[in-house]
Amino acid sequence: MTAPDSQDELEAQFAQWRHYVQGRRELRQCDTDELEDHLRGSVDELRSAGLHADEAFLVAVKRMGSLDDLSREFAREHSERLWKQLVLTGQTDSPVADTRSRRDLLAMAICAAGAAVSVKVPELFGLSFREDGAFYGPNFSLFALPWLAAFLAWRRHASKTVIGVLVALFTLGAVAANVYPLTDGSQSVVLTSIHLPIALWFVVGLAYVADELRTPRRRMDFIRFTGEWFVYYVLIALGGGVLTAFMFGTFQAIGITPETFMSQWLVPCGAAAAVVVAGWLVEAKQSVVENIAPVLTRLFTPFSPRHCWPSSSLSSSPAPASMSSGKR
Repeated sequence: MTAPDSQDELEAQFAQWRHYVQGRRELRQCDTDELEDHLRGSVDELRSAGLHADEAFLVAVKRMGSLDDLSREFAREHSERLWKQLVLTGQTDSPVADTRSRRDLLAMAICAAGAAVSVKVPELFGLSFREDGAFYGPNFSLFALPWLAAFLAWRRHASKTVIGVLVALFTLGAVAANVYPLTDGSQSVVLTSIHLPIALWFVVGLAYVADELRTPRRRMDFIRFTGEWFVYYVLIALGGGVLTAFMFGTFQAIGITPETFMSQWLVPCGAAAAVVVAGWLVEAKQSVVENIAPVLTRLFTPFSPRHCWPSSSLSSSPAPASMSSGKR
């Protein structure tokens, strides 16, 4: 007969294992249940052969192999889930997560539209891209980054104090960029156009960490966010450039020159809106099968030996101690 204490410890190990497996967002609840049933069957078989509960659990987990490999196997067999995740993120079988992802998508669309509209607002006061480069250069980041910060603050449920600080810092940046009149040939225009976006990006970082500013993990997450945001933004820019070129050629073929529309509307508004879209992609696609790092590695090293490729970063959480060693 199984000792009660031994059974309780075994159930605790199953609970720890299940929590670890549930971190694989591409696995549905039914998939996790199936894996657990398989694991429990293996444990029962090993215990009937004479192994203690702890030994049987560890041997059964080892027999199941790498959870990363298992999760990729499930993802390949159920690849249709990925297409839904690419549009509506979160756990596809969770109504709550699905509602949240739709709200995020709507908030992103509103903020992206706000960024695009902000680019055209100065024209109401007689300014234009061609004649007022000294204004648009230093101020372009002020058209887009506040909207990205607003999206992140909304998603993080930032406190009123944090929101007030964000508004104050962006206002300070706007004053610093416009308090002194600058001419097109001034070196100050170049310096402000380079350094102000960098300074305002740290303000975006404040919106990203929200009320967890003193948490090292959140600050490191923002560094990751910065890198992945840059990659997504470049990809959007490259894709947008190709589509713009095709559109330009199509209109020219029918005798229409869309140069004014593209230079005055499509490119500047699209560049501002893409700032928010890229941020939403970074936040949303963390639940997709693989993050951007291993994807890019395999994309740019197609002839590398398979054993040299980094394994999929499906989850940043380490494996439970009970799964990697015999000590609990």
